[in-house]
Amino acid sequence: IDAGPLFAFYREQKPGTNCTLNDCVVLAVGRAMAESPAVRSQTDGDEIVEYPHANIGIAVGVEDGLTVPVVLKVDTLTLAQLAVEAKRVVENARNGKLDNVGQGNFTITNLGMFGVEEFSAIINPPESGILAVSAVRETVLVEDGTMRPARVMTMTLSADHRIVDGLVAARFLGRLKEILEDPKEELT
Repeated sequence: IDAGPLFAFYREQKPGTNCTLNDCVVLAVGRAMAESPAVRSQTDGDEIVEYPHANIGIAVGVEDGLTVPVVLKVDTLTLAQLAVEAKRVVENARNGKLDNVGQGNFTITNLGMFGVEEFSAIINPPESGILAVSAVRETVLVEDGTMRPARVMTMTLSADHRIVDGLVAARFLGRLKEILEDPKEELT
């Protein structure tokens, strides 16, 4: 994605919300999930269970490896509310308490802070998918034959094709890209 608008939005919102860049991404995913019932689903044996809200797991590195606390109803939260709740569940996870385990229908894992430019993540069953978020990096984009400096971010979706097939995944990612490239309109 062209991450310039997202980065500017984050810098503008941080003083009033104490949000992280990842919080902005999580909120955008929640908004996109609100429009995509399949992505808000889990498998239960041979059944597919659709949830009414985006319950998003946030991958957290802890001493013993990785854990995934869940923020419930992300699609109903403001950025300020999400920033508070995400910090709470992440801090609890680092202290050994997992919030809302088993209630997630999607996970976000972010290795951008380690400078990782692209990676794929493994789905946490029974969730519908996981989004691998990479570092914001500077590059040159070409638009209408003109080069310009830009910030970009690569995101990779892994999806359980029993729930989210390729067409649904492409539509979800397309909508997420729209939200992230126009966050002032979509996230406020």
